[in-house]
Amino acid sequence: MKFTINIDGHEEELEVTRQQDRLRITRDGRTTEARVVYRDGPHFVLEYEEQVGDHVQRRRLRAAGYSDGDHRQLWVNGSNVYYERLRQGGAPAGTGAAAASLSAPIPAVVSEILVSPGEQVIAGQKLILLESMKMILPIQAPRDGKVTAIHCEAGEAVEAGVELIEMGEA
Repeated sequence: MKFTINIDGHEEELEVTRQQDRLRITRDGRTTEARVVYRDGPHFVLEYEEQVGDHVQRRRLRAAGYSDGDHRQLWVNGSNVYYERLRQGGAPAGTGAAAASLSAPIPAVVSEILVSPGEQVIAGQKLILLESMKMILPIQAPRDGKVTAIHCEAGEAVEAGVELIEMGEA
């Protein structure tokens, strides 16, 4: 499956293949293999090996994910990554869509709302802070745009997939 990801306003293409509990991730011609060592609903832990000098180190990556059609949101070690599944021909299914809604990746409590409706935001800007399992999870703008609606309040408990904020074109 091919994806485009947006990391700090920079778009990249990934190819991910899965066979049982193994993932093969190719980015910029480099391939990394990972193994799913834990999964519970949207939460999962990946284990992979990384070459550090003459040594190979085994690393673990904690994550949680949420999908809505071809739109995906992934929380990885405290950062949010938004991406779209690519369809045949390399075009994202949502190409041309003017609006985006951002949802909670996991059950959490809204800690702080950092923007208001009508505010212009830039890709990667923190919009809302969630707290879950003693961790702060930022909900970030996937692209430049304008906040059109906020559907939560500070202190509110939200479930995974609950729409928190809507964005329109800048």
